Parts: sequence; structure tokens; C-alpha cells
Amino acid sequence: MSTWAGGWWASRSLALRLTMIATVALAVGLVAGTAGLAALFFHNRVEAVDANARSEATTVTSLLTSGQLPDPLPAPDEEPVLAQVVAADGNVLAATPSASRVVPLISLAVVRGRLSGSPFTTVDSSLGSAPLRVTVAASRLHGSRVFVVSAVLYTDVRGTLTAMLRTLVVAVPIVLLAVAIATWLAVRSALRPVDQLRAAADAVADARGRTAPQLPVPHSGDELARLADTLNRMLDRLHRATDQQTTFVADAAHELRSPIASMRAQLDVALSTPTTGAEWEGVARGVSMDVERVGRLADDLLLLARLDSGITPRTGIVDAREILDLPGDPAWVDADPRALRRAFDNLVSNARRHAHDHVDIVAEVSDVQFVVTVDDDGDGLAPQDRERVFERWLRLDDARARDQGGAGLGLAIARSVARSHGGDITLHQSPTGGLRAELRIPLAHPPLGTRAAQPPVAGATAPLLGSSRRDR
Repeated sequence: MSTWAGGWWASRSLALRLTMIATVALAVGLVAGTAGLAALFFHNRVEAVDANARSEATTVTSLLTSGQLPDPLPAPDEEPVLAQVVAADGNVLAATPSASRVVPLISLAVVRGRLSGSPFTTVDSSLGSAPLRVTVAASRLHGSRVFVVSAVLYTDVRGTLTAMLRTLVVAVPIVLLAVAIATWLAVRSALRPVDQLRAAADAVADARGRTAPQLPVPHSGDELARLADTLNRMLDRLHRATDQQTTFVADAAHELRSPIASMRAQLDVALSTPTTGAEWEGVARGVSMDVERVGRLADDLLLLARLDSGITPRTGIVDAREILDLPGDPAWVDADPRALRRAFDNLVSNARRHAHDHVDIVAEVSDVQFVVTVDDDGDGLAPQDRERVFERWLRLDDARARDQGGAGLGLAIARSVARSHGGDITLHQSPTGGLRAELRIPLAHPPLGTRAAQPPVAGATAPLLGSSRRDR
């Protein structure tokens, strides 16, 4: 049953649930308030009636104590109080003008049992079924025992209370209905922008274009407006990510198509013409070179995919100088040796392709980082292009043939590796006139029993070597 009720409640609209919650809360408050108000009213009215009855009984008792018995007994003008002085044998000795001088208001047996002085309610009186609040007191008159009976009609109090309860019984449902309608309308009005955002979000899947789809932003400046702003920023990021993925797939397919087409062409020519064994060996070497090119591209794509997914396969604390074959004291870093070597090789290969005569490599410990600087004496790079070259598939010199350069992933891979290890790669103007690439990796605590890297600089100069890969 509870599961069904929970499922039913969860399936209702938010507007309906908020309206029901507000209505039920108000109903509980109104019922509690009504009950409290009725109880307070009843208590106050009863206290007022009892005070009049006690006051009359006290007045008459004082007269009897002084030996006086006025006839009729005095009574207040503002409240109809009935009072009698009854003898021990049941005879009425005196009474107020509104009370009987012959028949006692209540039986003598009841009078004798209520001498405690506490007011009580009774409908068994000489007045019939009319409810009375009665106070009884004992006194003496000329040495004889008498009873003072003081009563106030209770009908008006009960009638007023009943009328008030009937009014509240009618008014409370009307108020609840009005509040439920008002709450429903207010919640629907407040949630209307949410419906608009939902409808716009449904249309996002069909949106096409160079710009990201945007949801309508309410002008209220409230939480819904901030939510719309956040969703628009998210859509913009998703749009850019989708564009990058589409471009990435298209570029990867384009890069793979070239070596595959080359291999197919070589094999088709070899199969369609008479080919000797020596000629087949040349075909095999050409196809092998294209296969190697495809393999390098596949490795690059796999590494980028792993880095993009946040996978950082660090094996532990290693000596960066030893991994990179650089002289000097150990520089301990928490890194994956193969990935770190890959980033370093990409920087060096890129520098060698663009250097005129030589490439300088310097490694040093700076503060809490291990820094490798690679300088070439080539033509350098314009400042506005020093960030663009880290974009994937980018070649600033598109006129170059593809076999003279790489796929445009080398620097992108190097920076992704550095950042996955908490470092980075930046490009600057080299003092030698070319380009300077700085690889920075945070230092780690050295293993037990080893000494940490020392501040002195250790450098190395790499000879100029050719390379078949190109990144800028």
C-alpha cells in the first residue's frame, strides 16, 4: 500500500504536489487554530459566568452572616443571575426577582453534595432542561443552617459557541478551496518558464548549425533565470565538444585514407602488371612504410583517447633525467615513463624538423618543478600561433606534403601528457632566434635511500637530425 501511495504521489505533477502540500498544511493549521479558538472562547465565557455566580453567592452569604435577609435578594443588572436562600428542610426563604420563591432551583440532595464551592453545570433544575452553571455555599441565619444557591443560564454561552463552530465549519472549506486555487495558479505561473525551458530543450536535439542552441532566459533574474544561464553554458560546451569530436573523426578518417589509398594503389599496380621478385620486395617496403604510418597514427589516437578519459597510468616515482637520457642529478617525478618519454620525443622531433643547425636541450630543477627546455635555431613561430599549434590536426604550413610532416598530433599529445601529470608545456621565443618549448613536471618526494634532485643546471645539446613527422 505504501509503495502504491509513493508511486502515485511521485507520478503527480510538481504543481499538484505543491498545491496539495500547501492546502493540507493550511487545513491542519486552520483546524488546529479553530479548535484552539473555540476552546479559548469557551473557557473565557465559562470563567465569566462562574465569576458572576460566585460574586452573587458571596454577596448573599455576606448578608446572611450579618443577620440580614433582604427579599428579593440583590442581583446584578448586567447579567441575569438566579439566586435562592434555601432552608435545611428545602423551603425557599428568599430569592432574586427572576428566581422562584417556592420551588428550589435544584434539589436539596444535589445542594448538599455540592458544598465544595466549585461551580458545576446541570440541566436538572426547576427551569427544565436549560443548562445552568451553579455555585452552592453554606451559611447560617439566626443560628439555623441555610444554603445559598447562585446560578447563571448557560444557554447563551453554548449557543454562541455552536454558532461560531458552524460558521468556522462553513468558512474553513471555502478558505481552503480559495487557497488551493490561488496556490495552483501561482505555482503554474512560477513553473511556466520551466515548461518553456523543457520545450526548448526538446528542440535542441533537432537544432543544427554552427552556433550552439540557446534556451530562453526569463527576465526575472531569479533561480530559474540562473538555471537557464547555466544550461545555456552547458549547451555551448556540449556543442563545442560535439564539433571537436566531429572534426576529430573527420580528420582521423582523412589521415588514415591517405596511407590506405597508397597501399591499395601499390598493390593494385603490382597485381595488375608483371612483377618480379625484386620488384615485389620494393612494393613490400613501400606498403610497410604506409603500415608503419597507420600504426603511428593509431597509437597517437589511442593515447589521446586515454588522456581525454582522464586515465593517467603512473607507475610510481621515477628519475626523469634517466627516463629522458639527460645528464645530472636525479630528478624524481611521479610519472608514466613511456608517456613522459613520448612527450619529450615529440618536442625534440618538432624542434629538429625546424632547426637550421642545432637543437639545445637543457634540464633543471626550478622550485618544485622539473623543467626541460628545448631550443631550436629555426624560423620561430608568431606569438598568435604559439597556442594554436597545440590544437589537434593543425598544420600551419598546409602547403607541405603529408609525407614530410606528421598528422598534427605531436604537440597536442605532448601537452596532454604534461597536463595529465600536473604540469604543462609552453612555447616562447628562443634566444637562438627560433622557438623554445618548456616542459614542466612537478617534483615528487624521492624514494627512501635516494637523494633528491639538486638545483644546479644540467644541459645537453642534440645534433640536428631529420624527421618524417611535422607538428607545426
